[in-house]
Amino acid sequence: MHAAVRAANRLTTRWAAEVRAGTVFSAAGVWPLLALLADGAAGAAREELEEALGLPAGQAGAAAREFLAMLTGIDGLSSDLGLWTARFVELREEWAAGLPVGAHGVLTGDAAADGRALDAWAAERTGGVIGRVRVEPAPDTSLVVASALLLGTDWEVPFEGHFGSWLGRHDRAGLVREVMGLDGVAVARTAAGAVTRVVCCAG
Repeated sequence: MHAAVRAANRLTTRWAAEVRAGTVFSAAGVWPLLALLADGAAGAAREELEEALGLPAGQAGAAAREFLAMLTGIDGLSSDLGLWTARFVELREEWAAGLPVGAHGVLTGDAAADGRALDAWAAERTGGVIGRVRVEPAPDTSLVVASALLLGTDWEVPFEGHFGSWLGRHDRAGLVREVMGLDGVAVARTAAGAVTRVVCCAG
């Protein structure tokens, strides 16, 4: 398990090194999905997935299942992944049996219908927080993969919505809260510059 977590963290680090604008991402949602694909891949695709994962493909399937089980055990966190293949794609039974229950679906070839099915999956898996994935597979699409992470919690000091200026930019939405003291604030010096770390405790 620790090897999978370290590998996912390394993937996040590599992504972060390439980011040149504001974004939000988490390898925790993508890493187990890539690991399951690596477990069933062959040839160049297997090698490329191994490189992305930072883990041998032969260990990837078991590591992905352990990783997903770990996410399931985190209070307030729900995690799910989906994999849809075209009707003409034949899956190895042994590999398909190792997918999480309900993770595999079949594309019909009808772009609009498949798009609605993906939207329904996202809405169901996130309790309606994400209602659309804005993807309409083409009639010849052979594979679609998706992951969903949803974290719900209550904070000891609640946040409030804020809409205003930030760093000279106007009309920015965000969250704010006021606390006494700076005990939970630290600044890390990194190769990319200073990073502020704020500890927020859940209630």
